[in-house]
Amino acid sequence: MATSTGELPQSADPGVRGAPRSSFASRRLAFVLALWAVLALVDVASPAVWLALAASAVGSSVVIAFAIRRNKPSTAWPWWCVFTAFILFLAGNVIRQGAQLSSVLNGGRSLAPDAVIIPGYVLLLVGLIGFARERERVRRHSLGIILDGLMASLALLACCWVFLIEPVFARRDVSSIVRLVVLLYPALSLALVVIMLQIAFGAGRRPGVSERYLVTAVSSMFVGDVLATLNLLSIVHSLRVMDLMYVTALVAAGAGVTDPSMRELTEPAKGSPASWPVGRIGLVAVALSVPAVLVLRSGQGAIDQRVVLFGIIILLTGTAILQILRALRVAERSEARLSFQALHDGLTGLPNRRMMERHLTGTLAKAATDDSPVGLLFLDIDRFKLINDTVGHTLGDELLVQVASRLQKNVRPSDLVTRIGGDEFVIVLGQTVGVADALEFANRLRHCLREPFTVDETEFFVTASIGLACVPGGTPDMSAEVLIRDADTAMYRAKEAGRDAVAVFDDSMRAQLAERVEIERDLRHAVARRELHLAFQPIVSTTTGSIVSVEALVRWLHPTLGVIMPTRFIPLAEESDLIIEIGGYVLDEALRQVAVARSTPGLEELNVAVNLSAVQLRDELLAEHVGRMLEKHGLPGSALCLELTETVVMGDPDTAMAAFDALRRLDVRLAIDDFGTEYSSLAYLQRLPVDKLKIDRSFVEGLRDPDSAADTLVAAIVAIARALGMETVAEGVETVEQAKRLVALGCDSLQGYLYSRPVRADQLIDVVRLLSRAQPGGIAGAARSTVPAAGATIVA
Repeated sequence: MATSTGELPQSADPGVRGAPRSSFASRRLAFVLALWAVLALVDVASPAVWLALAASAVGSSVVIAFAIRRNKPSTAWPWWCVFTAFILFLAGNVIRQGAQLSSVLNGGRSLAPDAVIIPGYVLLLVGLIGFARERERVRRHSLGIILDGLMASLALLACCWVFLIEPVFARRDVSSIVRLVVLLYPALSLALVVIMLQIAFGAGRRPGVSERYLVTAVSSMFVGDVLATLNLLSIVHSLRVMDLMYVTALVAAGAGVTDPSMRELTEPAKGSPASWPVGRIGLVAVALSVPAVLVLRSGQGAIDQRVVLFGIIILLTGTAILQILRALRVAERSEARLSFQALHDGLTGLPNRRMMERHLTGTLAKAATDDSPVGLLFLDIDRFKLINDTVGHTLGDELLVQVASRLQKNVRPSDLVTRIGGDEFVIVLGQTVGVADALEFANRLRHCLREPFTVDETEFFVTASIGLACVPGGTPDMSAEVLIRDADTAMYRAKEAGRDAVAVFDDSMRAQLAERVEIERDLRHAVARRELHLAFQPIVSTTTGSIVSVEALVRWLHPTLGVIMPTRFIPLAEESDLIIEIGGYVLDEALRQVAVARSTPGLEELNVAVNLSAVQLRDELLAEHVGRMLEKHGLPGSALCLELTETVVMGDPDTAMAAFDALRRLDVRLAIDDFGTEYSSLAYLQRLPVDKLKIDRSFVEGLRDPDSAADTLVAAIVAIARALGMETVAEGVETVEQAKRLVALGCDSLQGYLYSRPVRADQLIDVVRLLSRAQPGGIAGAARSTVPAAGATIVA
């Protein structure tokens, strides 16, 4: 930024107070400094204008320093480099103006001002490089940006040396060092332009306010330096335009620093830049072609001048070669990254299914020849879908990462731990082990996962179901696909056994797997084909002996497998989200049948209980759907009782609370099914708006005498229910003795084969009428009188 007239460049108004924090303030600063620039170009009162410009130059440094402190960029040192560069520009021009040193290109030119100003360019270049490193630090592309600027600078320097310096000063006594210094100004400013453009517009980014000002600043500086060089070479005479370019450069730079968007220049940029953009290819092409052009053009000149040119060309060519090497390294790394991504899981970093199948295929091929057995573990996290639905996929993913890490720490070095999708992991055992040893190892892995995991200050307790499949040594024609399928089948057997278990595959499981696949496939069409139907089981009052409600139980009449009980197909429906469709059918049909029954005299108050799954409970439109169904069949909310298992309710009590509150506004009654079989929180139970607790049949079966454990537990459940204002219903009542004991313990209602098995909808009214004839206080007698009739209506 060397001027030929001695006039000082300026950048910012020292009178601007408070470090403006908006683009409006930076525009105001630009306006003020632009006005001063006009005054500087007026010929009248030149000394006064020069003093004003000198004061503004000093003030600009103060404003820039204050703006850096006020805006507080995350990394401040690049901005302080810019500030120091301004100080050096000011000092160099003061030296030139104060000492009245010659600024023409001849043997008497002093290099003292240049010795101060050129380091200012270098500091400004360092500052921009700092911006590039901070903006690109995540992607490590800053070196490429720096090399681009260096190539452009060296190419311009070489071309100017041959096409300007040598022809114009062939007969002048000017040293090579002076010539080089003169050309350094436009060369360095071009490097600034190239680097700043890539910072502002890299990866298709839209530049911010501060970036646009800095692009304007370095572009104006480049134009001013080109004009200054041409002026020194006596090619053009445009001092006023040149000075205006310098003024514009510093005005724009000052405005860019004072704008709050300057903080973005030291933050990682968004977007993924191309590894080898078109502009960079063009720069390399120019860099490699320039030496050939220069060699053809320059065959004369003194030895010192040719040495300088030779050095420039060597640097230029070396820079271009370095960029090419970087491109090759980037391509190599990209290829390695793509290869890694193709064979590894993106979340956990473990090998994925593709790599596992490759490894397992090789292991099986080796085992077929050396008689070594091969073991495979298929591990699935129990109820992981509930975790995702409860706490969200972000915490769920972090939990999977921790599970993967723990598995890796607890396997042997020869074992291969892989994640093949979702919450499923496969471990290929790398050592020769028998079934017994593999089973022991699988159980150790299962136990290691029981230790709690902590994710975002939340504690998770995880269990896993593991399937083990082994192939004896020397087994021919065993494929990886078959072995994985066998282990998967064994894993499902472990889940069916109650989860948190290990199951070993045997040949009988294949038939069960085929049946499971068939059931899941046919289940998708069961509702449309009208293969589902409901059975109803009465619930009897212990005080009146009459029907108080019926429970709707879904059955599936499969065309080839016959009647399938819900314990077989409901878990499949929940895993595949078919439970929403099936649950909707059950609710609609149950309300329709009860509406028909309530039209019969004496049954106007009949209610129906319908089971609700965890998936349905998490449906935000559950209450709205229930309300539409009640309205459709002309029933009040009190005609419906929704039953949820204890596991579903306590697994996500907050969701249950919200759903229950919405349902209670419809006057729908709520019950907790199978109470006592899982863990319960009395604190949550007290808060939940539940009407009934249904005592599980396992407690009823154990009722023998007043001193039995089951008797004590039932009494405790009844006491809890009464304390919370809830009713109790005992399930699985099959004997008169059980009924009498439950009445003695204070149970409100009974349900079981003693009164009636589940019956078809067309038999419901007859069974209800029969049981409703019981007289108050005669629960045991009513039971004995209704058993034969109930037995005649058995459906399941």
